[in-house]
Amino acid sequence: MANSEDKPPPAVGAYWIKEEDYPALLQLFDDRDKMPPSWKEWLKMAEEMEHGLKAYGHVVLRVYIDPATFPDWCATHGTSPGSAGRRKFVAAAVTERYGRQA
Repeated sequence: MANSEDKPPPAVGAYWIKEEDYPALLQLFDDRDKMPPSWKEWLKMAEEMEHGLKAYGHVVLRVYIDPATFPDWCATHGTSPGSAGRRKFVAAAVTERYGRQA
């Protein structure tokens, strides 16, 4: 009988932003005041987080946010285009890719 320690950590998602989309997304996000002022600063933070998750054995799925489609996705799913919307968007992408993980 395998115990839970034998199971690899679940796959996780991280929202990802293309440099050219950063200004438009900052305008959309309702928590823009909590975001780094530049894409380069955001990228440094995102890569550090991704590296840390991978170091613990997680598979990390980069989930790109498109400023042209994200507001509609949020409206369709009853969430705001901020941290709550990003979390829900990433979770949906991970579930679509890897299924429900226990």
